[in-house]
Amino acid sequence: MKKRIVILGGGFAGVYTARYLEKLFKKERDRYEIVLVNRENYFTFQPMLAEVVGGSLGTLDSVSALYSLLKNTSIYVREISEIDIKQKTITLSPNFNHTDLLLSYDILVLALGNVTDFRHSPGGLHEHALGFKNLADAFKLRNRIIDIVETAANEPDPIIRKQLLTFVVGGGGFSGIEIVAEINDLVRRLIKGRKQIAKEEVRVILVHSKERLAHKELSPALGTYAAKILQNRGVEILFNTQLISATPSEAILNTGFSIKTSTVISTVPPSANPLIEGLPLIKIKDRIATDDTMQVLNRTDIWALGDCAAIPSKTPMQYCPATAQFAVREAKCAAYNIWASLHQKSPKAFTFKGYGMLISLGHRKAAAELFGGIKISGFIAWVFWRFIYWLKLPKIHRKIRVWISWLLDMIIPQESVQLKTEFHTGIAHLFYTKGETIFHKGDVGNFLYIIKSGKVEVLESSDGKEKQIAVLKEGDFFGEMALLNEKRRLATVRSLEDCEVLALRKSDFQILITQFGALKEQFEKVEKERLKEAQKAILPPLDENTGS
Repeated sequence: MKKRIVILGGGFAGVYTARYLEKLFKKERDRYEIVLVNRENYFTFQPMLAEVVGGSLGTLDSVSALYSLLKNTSIYVREISEIDIKQKTITLSPNFNHTDLLLSYDILVLALGNVTDFRHSPGGLHEHALGFKNLADAFKLRNRIIDIVETAANEPDPIIRKQLLTFVVGGGGFSGIEIVAEINDLVRRLIKGRKQIAKEEVRVILVHSKERLAHKELSPALGTYAAKILQNRGVEILFNTQLISATPSEAILNTGFSIKTSTVISTVPPSANPLIEGLPLIKIKDRIATDDTMQVLNRTDIWALGDCAAIPSKTPMQYCPATAQFAVREAKCAAYNIWASLHQKSPKAFTFKGYGMLISLGHRKAAAELFGGIKISGFIAWVFWRFIYWLKLPKIHRKIRVWISWLLDMIIPQESVQLKTEFHTGIAHLFYTKGETIFHKGDVGNFLYIIKSGKVEVLESSDGKEKQIAVLKEGDFFGEMALLNEKRRLATVRSLEDCEVLALRKSDFQILITQFGALKEQFEKVEKERLKEAQKAILPPLDENTGS
């Protein structure tokens, strides 16, 4: 039976680990299986994501299909619901059904990265601020900005118009700087074709909690240069100020002031992936602790790398930074060490120190600090920035597509077309025919169902036989038990006649009961009553002679 190496995560660390493992196990594919699990079927080249917002790259130019990069890796495009390192299994969430998928492993590679997490942010950032982490965020943000400018062009109310044309970005790290530069360029390019909007009406504001930009990544001189370039391009920078909350019409600052705006983008410091938080592994500042070979401390079957791992480093930070250049080189070292562990070879320590930092400032300007203390800025740095990242793009066809997109953008700028693809699916409207099973006992709970019309029966099964324990009609609800306390459905539900139901997703249900304690108590009360009724229906009748 093949030994299985399972990689969780499809970012730089995960994808490149799989690529290097494919090469190392090229002659042993009959003995080892490489598996990669990711929520999307593509790999995003993160350093170029801001250019998707600005329009110099097409929506799909920064992504590559996983199947085109990993020819000899089994790819599972699923959400991960549980990691069990005791049983050495990964539970993958249902997709197009109610049944999850159990995946066992011999070697586990944790490359889950980090997530944009507003849980520890006060106020309304979670509800009203836009994140900037993945392709979906970039696509949503570009559409939002185009929509805002189109609306502002015909808005007669000067107060609303001013609010629409004000854009606030929180965070002056790499992500904040690059996205504010692209937003500023995009908005000012958009208004050139709309005579109703004067350039003086546009406000693009960067809020940063420190005294200079990119204080961790760039030298003081380059941080100051970056701020000067942005300010010359019309970006307002608020130093020593923090974005603490947001409403539909305001960005609220820690100084007590607020900014009227309809668009707030928060590049809050990323948090550990929730899947990592619950693992019984040693952690350092929410990152999994490893030795210098990337093997997880006190484990011989688990490796961790990328943003989710605390890998010892000789850099001033003591641990490897969460950057693409480190992730790629970590992947090569980790892949070798996994191969070595399976072939009784000596592992290699990871010793990479980095080649420097590059940051785009928009409008064909950039700043760079290279290995050895060499600093460059301006147009030359921008050309260097593009060239370096172009070289790092996976596959020659991706390089060609990006090069053509850049060339066309210089000759014929991309039209600013808004694609409205967002669907509001908080409550789904579902239809079931008579006799159709809505879910089976043991299925994963993912919806609360409310009957709009028709009837359903609740069935308990034992010894291969089904017994009706309840009939529910219009206005009744079901499915709450699996969402409140149990992961699995406790009974089968089948429609007795054609019926329409409203389905509330598990995530939305959790928000409701978290915000309204009385509602949760009501659901729990109904749950207890139904359990009692179900037990009465299941228990055999009393024997009149024995009383038992």
